[in-house]
Amino acid sequence: MANDIFGYKRNPKPDAVFSTEESFLTFGTSGDVLGQMVQDWNVRYAQIVQEVFEIGSQALYWVKGRPQGDGALSRIIGPKAGTPGGKAFFPEGAFDICDGGELVVITARSGLCESGGQKVNIEMDGVVVTSVGFTMSVNDVRLIENVAWRFARLDVR
Repeated sequence: MANDIFGYKRNPKPDAVFSTEESFLTFGTSGDVLGQMVQDWNVRYAQIVQEVFEIGSQALYWVKGRPQGDGALSRIIGPKAGTPGGKAFFPEGAFDICDGGELVVITARSGLCESGGQKVNIEMDGVVVTSVGFTMSVNDVRLIENVAWRFARLDVR
């Protein structure tokens, strides 16, 4: 394998090809989100760990905190986008913290062409929507909806 003009030596054929046409997403009770104009989403679940040091010692201690999770979703409000305000993705109980949150499952598959992609089921429990916002700019007249939530438990399958 020869170097290219910039000195890189690599295989000219990719090891894998990803295509947006091969990916899919289902979100909560909405099922397949095709037509909901979802542009991006993310989920994060973190265990808080605090380091504690003892004065006059080299000892290190960890204080294990409780895990907490959050997520966000962004979509374009378009011709098929349904009801704005996050209602397309979350059950009614997710908007009232007094209901204690809801169970929401996200199923996603990457767009890896050869094997049909990697599939993941993300099960979040205690989901409560914490914010809904909208944005538009003069240079980009798309109406964008942003929804954020928090949850208490995560399981990935």
